Amino acid sequence: MYQLRQTPFGTFTRYDIFNEETGNSFSIVPARGANVIDIVFRNQSILDGYADPESLEKGKWGKSSVLFPFPNRLAGGSYNWPKKPYQFPINNAATGNAIHGFVRDMPFDVEYFFLAEHGASIRCYCNYDGRFDYFPFPFVLELEFAISDDGQFQVEVVVENTGNSSFPFGFGWHPYFRLTEKAGDHKMKLPPSEWVVIDDRMIPTGDRLEFVDFKQSKSLGNTVLDTCFAAKSTKGSPKLSLEAADRKITLKAPAKDFPFFQVFTPPHGESVALEPMTCNVDAFNNKQGLQSLQPKQRWKSRFKITVSG
Repeated sequence: MYQLRQTPFGTFTRYDIFNEETGNSFSIVPARGANVIDIVFRNQSILDGYADPESLEKGKWGKSSVLFPFPNRLAGGSYNWPKKPYQFPINNAATGNAIHGFVRDMPFDVEYFFLAEHGASIRCYCNYDGRFDYFPFPFVLELEFAISDDGQFQVEVVVENTGNSSFPFGFGWHPYFRLTEKAGDHKMKLPPSEWVVIDDRMIPTGDRLEFVDFKQSKSLGNTVLDTCFAAKSTKGSPKLSLEAADRKITLKAPAKDFPFFQVFTPPHGESVALEPMTCNVDAFNNKQGLQSLQPKQRWKSRFKITVSG
């Protein structure tokens, strides 16, 4: 039977949903961007999350960050919608861009949780009132995180336009996975995809190249990636996988909703980020994969992680 435990985590509250019999659990801090700080199956963690409140507040590397209203980079932080110009703060100084939206630092409230014998879930929401002049569009973002004894961790995403005008958006999630101590000791396999070519500011040039290096599962070794990929098919749910220490993580997301993904190997060499994204880098400008919602309209999708071995 799954249980819920709430404990202080610095100035926040940590929610642990766990099953002592199976050794499955996940931990989340709703009040800090609904940040998932750990996922455990059979008493073994698969996530490189924030181990302490201080690290969570600093937010280095954006571990498990919810990326909204856009993932990845926005060129110069500027965009037009539909014709009016807006300017996000530049929070990626090295490239002169805005990065990853603003929801990752915002508080989420817990709507409900569900505890059963073979699975459990928690649903959180962020009710944004349009306070920022660079995104003056009210919305509600709902996230449901669910774990089950068949080795699955699932995330459901619901976006609702609660304002009086349309707005653009993209969604992404930024988990770092770790099955062994070194990132290079993992094997990785990617679905048929194209590499999104970027310039020196990490903004797409418009070119794409076929990427076959990880068409079959192979060791990461010294491979360095901070790369966006576009799935070649918009049907089904392409699979990204990592293997190490006789375990395997598979990330599946419906291609019609998540046609892009980012792979990032951070310089500390301890984990690998596999990031599902609904849109391309700089989608507010190039419109590739960009979603939009009219007043009262909702968008819904989900993706899942499966752990085996």
